[in-house]
Formats: sequence, structure tokens, C-alpha cells
Amino acid sequence: MTGKLEFSFNTNKIGEYALDKEVMTIGRKDDNDIRIDNLAVSGHHAKLLTIFGDSFLEDLNSTNGTFVNGRSIDKHALKNGDVITIGKHELRYINYNNKPSAAAANDFEKTVFIGAKTPKSPAPEPASTPKPNLEERLRSAKLQLLNGKSSGKELFLEKESVKLGKPGLQVVLINRRPDGHFIVALEQTEESRPLRVNGVEIGSRSVKLQNHDIIEINQLKIEYYLGS
Repeated sequence: MTGKLEFSFNTNKIGEYALDKEVMTIGRKDDNDIRIDNLAVSGHHAKLLTIFGDSFLEDLNSTNGTFVNGRSIDKHALKNGDVITIGKHELRYINYNNKPSAAAANDFEKTVFIGAKTPKSPAPEPASTPKPNLEERLRSAKLQLLNGKSSGKELFLEKESVKLGKPGLQVVLINRRPDGHFIVALEQTEESRPLRVNGVEIGSRSVKLQNHDIIEINQLKIEYYLGS
């Protein structure tokens, strides 16, 4: 378990919810993971997505809105101590890791590609060297920027998960699983272009990347390379 929500009403704590599922919903209807029985709360009011220790809150077109630290949000990357207000109820977000998100407050080109080192060409391997297995290929996978000022820059996907984009505009997560790399949009606003893979909008789905797939994050085009 990576965190929890402390549930309160009129400053009185009335319970807490463990963030032990990847997707949790908040609302007035009985089928929600977090049910708030109040007419100011929509049937399905908001959604929480928790991946690799980070949680993201999304308003589900509710009537009265979802607020974080007093500000209305559509989608929001939660930070430890954030207070979510829905109707007259509050949910305080507690992250046990208490680490800042990897997608700091800079845009994609600045945080990911500027300063990325161009890898040296590997020395020729003996003919008897066995082919790497899928796990090794995934660990040596990389992204290459195809346009913009940093065109040609590369990012090796050495970490289990990598976040790309600009908070408040568009944030994308690429995470490594045993069977491949998967991409999902964590945060997206009306001002940003929808996340696309090979020209197809992927919406809120998590999509497995294939070798040489073209990813479009807002204005940027990036090619995915599976290690050889």
C-alpha cells in the first residue's frame, strides 16, 4: 500500500481509505469505492488513479466540482498533504513514500532530453553471444525525439517507470512490466492534444508499446525502440 485518504466532515475525522487499488471512484452511488452520501456530491464524482506510488485525481464532470487545496481541478497529480474537497467533505492525501513526482515542473524537452547523453556505439560482440531475453531488451529500450529543438536526443528507459510532459498540461507515464512497456496518460487538459500512438488516440487506456511505435505527446513526436 502506497498511501491513504483521511476522510473528514466539518474538520472531524470520520474514517480513512487505503489506496490499495489502481483505480478508485468517489461519489454518492453505492458502487463507488469511496461513498459520500450527500446531495452536493455527484453519483460518480471523481476518480483516483494510483500507479507506482503516485496518485492522480480526476473530476468526472461532477455538478459541483472537485477541489484540491481550495482550487477547482479537472485532473491533478496529488502531493503528500493535499486536501481534496468534495461537497462539504474533505479527503487528506497521505503518501507513505513522500517523494516528489519524477515529472517535476519543467516541460518534456527540458526535463527529459536536454542533457541526455548520446550513447557510445557498443563494441562488436562475439558471434557466440546469446541473444538477450525480453527482460534485457526492455531494460535497454529507449525513446528518441523526432522533432523540435532537441530532435535526435535519446532517453534510455532504465527505470521501471518514467514520466514525461508538463504538469498542468499533459503528463504521460511509461512503465515497464514483465511483458513490455506500457504508456498511459495521467494528466491531460483541453489545451493539450490527445496522447496518440501511431496516430491513434488512446484516451485513458494503457497501451503496450511495440518496437518503432511513434508516440505523440502534445506537439512532440517520439519513437520507441525496444533493445536489441
